[in-house]
Amino acid sequence: MRTMNIARKSFAGIALSLALLGMSTTASAAGAGLDASVLPKATQQELRTEIEKARAATPELFKAVADVAARAKELEAGARARGIPLTMHFKPLGNRALYPLIDALVFDSHAPADLPPIAASALRLGLIEAVGSIRDPRAIPLLTKPLELGRDGKTVRASSEALARIGTDDALTLLTTAVALATPDSDRERAILAGMHDARRESAAHFLAKRLEQTPDGETARVIVKSLGGVGNSWAWKTLSDQREASATRAIAANALVDAYVRFGGEVREQAAKAILVVDDASTPTLIAQARKGASTDIAAALDALDRRFAANPIR
Repeated sequence: MRTMNIARKSFAGIALSLALLGMSTTASAAGAGLDASVLPKATQQELRTEIEKARAATPELFKAVADVAARAKELEAGARARGIPLTMHFKPLGNRALYPLIDALVFDSHAPADLPPIAASALRLGLIEAVGSIRDPRAIPLLTKPLELGRDGKTVRASSEALARIGTDDALTLLTTAVALATPDSDRERAILAGMHDARRESAAHFLAKRLEQTPDGETARVIVKSLGGVGNSWAWKTLSDQREASATRAIAANALVDAYVRFGGEVREQAAKAILVVDDASTPTLIAQARKGASTDIAAALDALDRRFAANPIR
């Protein structure tokens, strides 16, 4: 089993010295989400060299990214709801668009200088989400500072989701350390925990289950429960070529979710029930039967209802 080191020293060593760009728009020569001016000279040069190599090989992808950024105000205004990330306009460009996306995120957003804040946010989130969907570990350092410094919960969550999708040990170390550094039950911690929904790794399930044991408040518990459902999602696991951690991850998630179903009531219990169905682990009936032993009349009745729902699981 691959392991994670969640020490703060590791977090500091992996993260590059990046700083968030403010929410207000500036000159288009600045990145949409990060300020490259504080990068070490050598790091800036290395990134620029790779970007120029990519530009020479795929100029059409750089143009496509720049075109989306230039139309960010129009695209955001025309979306089904205000502020939706512009991810869908970048994802069709494919994995070869990594450096065009990084260029727009870090060096030159290609957006108008007077871009409204809501459109600037949609552009920034879209770039972060698109970079994460490529799942390339080379993007990890560019996603660390939003976790460390980000004041915008949407940006923190998008960066967390991107790192979760990349899913390497380094990426998960950054996530778990960011949670450890956050104030418990804060909006910031919830944003990071919510982003871990797509971290389909055994270590992620362990971490979320452990946090759930630490008596979080109701809202944080609901977020963790939902993320456990994502980490153990049976259908999502079927799409992955590497199945080595599938069984253990889903079993850990199922155990934590049944426990949450018993310990919490209201919205958390209902969210746990939904997550249990999504994980659909074979151990669930046994876990329910074990939880029923010695349970109060009310809890026993709730567990019986869960058992019936699981037996008729509509996702199968």
